[in-house]
Amino acid sequence: MSGMIRAQARRIGLGLLAAPAVCGIAVAVAGIMVSGVWSRTQTLTVVNWLAQLMVIGSGVCVAVALTGDPLVEASESTPVGWRRVETTRFVLTAVSGLVGAVLMFAPLHVLGLWPQDLGWASLIAPTGAVLVVGTAGFAAAAWSASAQATVMAVVAVWMFLALLWDPYVLDPVAQRGIPLAAAVIAIGVAWRLLGDEERNVTLARRGI
Repeated sequence: MSGMIRAQARRIGLGLLAAPAVCGIAVAVAGIMVSGVWSRTQTLTVVNWLAQLMVIGSGVCVAVALTGDPLVEASESTPVGWRRVETTRFVLTAVSGLVGAVLMFAPLHVLGLWPQDLGWASLIAPTGAVLVVGTAGFAAAAWSASAQATVMAVVAVWMFLALLWDPYVLDPVAQRGIPLAAAVIAIGVAWRLLGDEERNVTLARRGI
C-alpha cells in the first residue's frame, strides 16, 4: 500500500501536492499583512475572498491529479485497477487540501482575523469546503474521465458554495453538514462507477 501511495504521489508531482499548502500559507500571510494597513472589517472581507481562492485552488488540484495524466485510464488494464489509482490520488490531494486549509485558518484564527469566527469549530468551514469541492472533482472524473468536465464540476460546486449557500445558510452545522452529506453520496457513486471495468475500458480507449 505504501508503495502505491509513493508511486501515485510521484505521478501527481510534488508541486501539485504542495500547491494547496502554499496557497493556504499565502492567504494567511496576506491577511496578516492587510490587517496592519486596513480596518478590521476590510481585512475580514479580504480574508473571506482569499480563502475562497484557496478552496477553488485545491479543487483544481484534485481535478488535475485525477485527469491530467494520460496513463490514469490505462491503469484499468493492470492488476492495480483504475478505481485504486483514482481513489489514492483523490485521498492524496484531499489531504493536501485539508493541510492547506488548516495552515490558512490557524494563524488567522489565533490573531482574530477569521470571518465569522466561532472558535476552533470554525475550521470546519474551510476544511469542509475543500472536501466538498474536491469530492465534486472525484465524482466528475469518475463519470467522465475528462479534464474539462471535471474542472467545470469543481468550479460549479465552488460557486454554489461561495455565492448561493454559505452567504445564506449561517447555521454552522447545516452550512457544512448538508454539503458533506451530499459529498459522501457522491463518493459512493464515484466508487461504484470506478468499479465498472467495462465502462472504464471504454473511457480509456476513448482517451487514447
